[in-house]
Amino acid sequence: MAEQRFDIAFDGRMIPGADPVLARKRLQSLFKLDEAGIDRLFSGKPVFIKRDVDAPTANQFEKVFNQLGAILRLIPIEADDEESQDPAPSSSAETDSQLSLAPQDGFLEEPPTVKMPDLDLSHLSLVQGSDWSLEDCEAPPSAVQTPDTSHLSLTEIEPEPDTKDSGD
Repeated sequence: MAEQRFDIAFDGRMIPGADPVLARKRLQSLFKLDEAGIDRLFSGKPVFIKRDVDAPTANQFEKVFNQLGAILRLIPIEADDEESQDPAPSSSAETDSQLSLAPQDGFLEEPPTVKMPDLDLSHLSLVQGSDWSLEDCEAPPSAVQTPDTSHLSLTEIEPEPDTKDSGD
């Protein structure tokens, strides 16, 4: 038998006697939420904090929330065989919005059929044997033409005159 798994949800309920303002601030800093995020967390509707966690992790979350003054709901996840037999909506958000996903029946539009062109490949052949490499398939290097330098000549360079004084 597999270990029990849980969904962790919070709907804004507080432990009696807990300071709601302090709990909001602590939860906001714990989850690093902005004002809109913490308002969503305390909206009164169940917000899933984490899904499909094991029992020790769920207990750790519950302990932290209790220390902050908040009541956390641990929702046990049903076994896989029960889920596959009765695929019911899993959250109230799906039933409230009246929106649902259509079953995936394929592509939105069928891909066009592509007619392959008739190519004459009879002039192509493969290299026979296994004693070749990809370097054999490279084009031979083109010969580099040397430029015509017959009209050029070299002349002697005259030495520069010595401008230093030899009076030292």
